[in-house]
Amino acid sequence: MTFGVPRTSDGERRLAGFLRLCDYVIYFGLSSSAAGFAFQNLRVVGLTLAFVSFGAAVKLVGVIIAYVVMSSRTPNADIAPWIRRWTRTASVLMGLAALYALIAGHDLPTRMLAAVIALLSLLLFRRVGSLSIGELSLGWGPSSSQRMFLVQGFLGPELDAWLAGIWLAGAIIVRTTMPSAFEPAAAGVEELRARVLQVSIAQHRYHRGHGSYSSDITELRRLDSPRIDSLVVVTVDGQSYRAIARDPRGTVTCGVWAGAATSVRIPGAAEQQVICWNDTKR
Repeated sequence: MTFGVPRTSDGERRLAGFLRLCDYVIYFGLSSSAAGFAFQNLRVVGLTLAFVSFGAAVKLVGVIIAYVVMSSRTPNADIAPWIRRWTRTASVLMGLAALYALIAGHDLPTRMLAAVIALLSLLLFRRVGSLSIGELSLGWGPSSSQRMFLVQGFLGPELDAWLAGIWLAGAIIVRTTMPSAFEPAAAGVEELRARVLQVSIAQHRYHRGHGSYSSDITELRRLDSPRIDSLVVVTVDGQSYRAIARDPRGTVTCGVWAGAATSVRIPGAAEQQVICWNDTKR
């Protein structure tokens, strides 16, 4: 205190900047998720939900760690009231999540871990203790409230902590209830056909320069063939090659071959002819 004005410590300023940075990450994720839904690009939505989850989780855990570090060397009464209010609310959120995991956990290790976290959240809540009416009226504090990109006002710390918990819970619920929606769709017939056609073009370019074919996908990709990736398997036998493209999430397989070796030939396909078929036995 200096002439009745609470003095902001270096630790409080650093924590305020850390929380503000986490808010930027969360709001970036929320705005990008909205754009992803608007353009119906679920891959973008999945990525931006990861930003929300990361920002909210780091925010909740970071303020708890900051309080534990501060309280280990500073009397509890000397720690800024908004930090204690934030930590107390975060401990409640952590306890609720642990109780849910304790009830809904499918195995014993998960339930044991949830029980330990629930106990730690209770001990943390008791460690923070109660706050006086005067401390509650300080809100975010006279200096930090003007600089923080957070919910302000009398209920600011609690509202901000609950919002972080809601963002995190919402992102987890969306990802767990619709996991397949954020996975890339299986490559279709035209996509696989284009991939093996790119291999055929790249192999002939490579053969003109080296007098042989290559089984190295990375080497073929250097010939300006970006479609050649892990979905393509290239087999080389002497002066012959075979390229097979398949997606493990689908049932379609496409292939092409060239050369004289019988070991690389694809039944029913002429040389350099791209052919596709349904491989339902995979």
